[in-house]
Amino acid sequence: MRFELLCVVVLSLGTCFVIGCGERSAPSTPPAAPAAASTDEAKFSDAIAKLPEADRAVATAQRFCVVEDKSRLGSMGMPHKIMVEGQPVFLCCAGCEEEALKDAQATLAKVEKMKMKAATN
Repeated sequence: MRFELLCVVVLSLGTCFVIGCGERSAPSTPPAAPAAASTDEAKFSDAIAKLPEADRAVATAQRFCVVEDKSRLGSMGMPHKIMVEGQPVFLCCAGCEEEALKDAQATLAKVEKMKMKAATN
């Protein structure tokens, strides 16, 4: 009796898996990516607006955290500013400061790459 019950359960789960893995039709609504992008842009703009006016252009040119380069400035609140060899560098949060200061030259080179990429987009 237990073996038969186990067979029924296994066959039922297998059937659900096969049916569930079939090709699905395209969703009738467009994906949410554009809305997420506009939300990120709004967060970025709001966070940059909280910076002193002198820092806004530099942070806007950098756009992303130099340590967590997938993290958009403003995604965690107002960007954190540090000075690296006399140059302002913006981070997503204070937690990235130690890593950014470990290798000042590499950090500054990465910031320049970010600025160049942002300027070409």
